[in-house]
Amino acid sequence: MPHPPQGNAPGRRPRYALPAVAVLAAVALLSLPREPRTVRIGFAGQLEGLMSDLGVQGRNGAQLAVEHLNAAGGVAGRRLELVAEHDGTSGDDARAAVTRLLGRNVQVTVGHMTSGQTVAALPLWETAGVPLISPTTSAPELEGKADGFFRVIPANTSWAKDLASYARAHGLREVAIVRETANAPFSTPFADAFAARFRELGGTVAADLPYVTSDRTEFTEALRHARQSAASGVLLVCPARDVAMAAQAFHRDGFFPALYSSSWGYTRELLLAGGRDVEGLVCAHAYAADLDGETFRNFHAAYAARFGWEPNFAAAFAYEAVMVLGDALDRAGGDPAMLPRTLTEVRGLVGVLGPISLDQYGDVHRRSFILTIRDGEFATLQ
Repeated sequence: MPHPPQGNAPGRRPRYALPAVAVLAAVALLSLPREPRTVRIGFAGQLEGLMSDLGVQGRNGAQLAVEHLNAAGGVAGRRLELVAEHDGTSGDDARAAVTRLLGRNVQVTVGHMTSGQTVAALPLWETAGVPLISPTTSAPELEGKADGFFRVIPANTSWAKDLASYARAHGLREVAIVRETANAPFSTPFADAFAARFRELGGTVAADLPYVTSDRTEFTEALRHARQSAASGVLLVCPARDVAMAAQAFHRDGFFPALYSSSWGYTRELLLAGGRDVEGLVCAHAYAADLDGETFRNFHAAYAARFGWEPNFAAAFAYEAVMVLGDALDRAGGDPAMLPRTLTEVRGLVGVLGPISLDQYGDVHRRSFILTIRDGEFATLQ
């Protein structure tokens, strides 16, 4: 009896059935909506401790910008993801944060939030080929260099000179300078630029008093020497909490100098920690909390709704840093490898504080504000 063809044998599968199923499955997979490729953005800043008012607000501002860009469809067909690391207060801490972020496969990083941490970490970012765009690093030593560093805040020496000019124009003749040195790439050029302009205009620097934040005895001694100098004004180039503590210590001891601060102290932490003792303090910055432009108001409202408190300058500049990154990534066709070139091509981008343009070195040039504290709030003087 002839055997039936094997293809018709009971329980046997047709010879070509499996390939046909595989083809159909492949077609089905191709027809499914595909998740866009994700660009991982690192964030490096102090997320705890004395300077966390910069780091936490910076991270939040960057996160808000990522969410806004993703809600608008992403950038060049790609979604953005922010991954954050605490970068501590020392160079070793900053470098350890870089290692952790590189281990998380970031393709570009927003940070660091203080100049000292940026200077310590930048060589590692450059070796890895990962662009670094800082919201708040204003160290002048990084200006005018063709490297992997970009920023949305100008060098701090322009603010220092403006602040010294304001102080002399309003009658200050003698000043003592208290400056924190763990963040020396910021504090030293700011203090030096202020002192040089102040002397140039006929003022006297009665004392130059360095200290390190981690050494509270050294801080107390710096304040004591400032009091003993009997200067009519004191410039505090310190984080916000130290500025507040200095003002309180001076007043407690019956010393009431005119108080000036670098931009470093210009955060809401200063208002909360300093209270009435910081009333009338004057500082200079590229940010003013009482701006009234539509873009600024919209950012302010969106940040408060998202995080439950008001943004400070670190939040605003971090938001702008991500928006600059988004603009450059869009012109790069979504390819992070093209960012070192396209970041220097950012021109006239609408920012929270006004238009943003980066020059061929990745630096930005923006106006300065002279600010004070009036009735528990920051107010613009000029």
